[in-house]
Formats: sequence, C-alpha cells, structure tokens
Amino acid sequence: MTEIYEKIEQISNTYEYLDHRLDVLEKKIDDIYWYNKVGDIAHIDKVYMTGPPLAHESNPTAQGAGNPVKFWSYIFIPRTAENGKKYPLLVFPHGGVHSNLSTYYTHIIRELVSQGYIIVAAEYRGSTGYGASHYRKIDYGGLEIEDVDASRQYMIDNFDIVDKNRIGILGWSHGGLITLHNIF
Repeated sequence: MTEIYEKIEQISNTYEYLDHRLDVLEKKIDDIYWYNKVGDIAHIDKVYMTGPPLAHESNPTAQGAGNPVKFWSYIFIPRTAENGKKYPLLVFPHGGVHSNLSTYYTHIIRELVSQGYIIVAAEYRGSTGYGASHYRKIDYGGLEIEDVDASRQYMIDNFDIVDKNRIGILGWSHGGLITLHNIF
C-alpha cells in the first residue's frame, strides 16, 4: 500500500512540475502576443525589478536568505507620448492571486493607453508564468502589495515623462485588494 501512495505522490509532483512549465511557456507566448495586440499604440517593455525579501525564510541563514525578491513588471507607454511632457501613471495590479497580466486585459490596456495613460503592471510574487519558485513566494495581503508599490516607485525614479502628481491605481479581485492596501 505504501508503494501506491509513493507512486501517487510522485505522479502529483510530476503533474505540478509540468503545470508550472506549461505556465512558463504560455507566458512567453503571451508576452509576444502583447506586441500584436497593443504594439500599434504603445511602446511595451518588461522590466525586472526587486521587492522586499521573503516574509518567512525557511532557512534564514542560507545563502541568499534576506535578498530582495525579483519580479517582472510590464510597462506600456503611449506611442503618442512626447519628450518633455508629463503623463499620468496608472498602476495596474492583476487579479486572481495566482494569475498574471495576460492579453486577456488587452481591451483595458488599449483603452487606457489611448487615453494617454502610462501603465505599469507588476507580476508580483506568486504570479503564474514564472515557475514554481516564484509561484510559492506569494504573501497573501502582504509583500505582494509592496512589490506593486515598488513598480510605482520605479516608474517615478526612471521615467521623466511620468507626472508624479497624477498617479492612480486600479484593480479588481485580488488586484482590488492590492489597490486598497496601496491607497491607505
């Protein structure tokens, strides 16, 4: 009987591994698809940035413990943006907890960019499409909120066209929770 349980656990682990690998592949395809869907109206970039270290290190003395968590953020800048002018920034945390910013959101990104907004969308810790390790770093209602704020700060620090006096945030579902926490 023990052999059956071990085999079931092995199959379960293999399934989980393959599921995360498929997520990574889907994410890479979706990243290319963004250019097809909004590349005509937006400059698109995906930037690697850092947020706070893990909240609960399993081994706080291990090599790398206490290091900042790295994550990606999408940046959409209207193609009509002119140097020397300032544009409003919208921070857009995706919903779903374990989800990501996919081309499902194309209609929203297109509308906001066409209205002249710059958008930054963090793929905060726990987002799918970046492997099992990133997926497991979720800190529900905790440090993913700071990851999103780090993306806002990154835009202020690195893009002169961002008007730091006109910054908003919007989201729904888990993105709404993150939005609420970033307001207060």
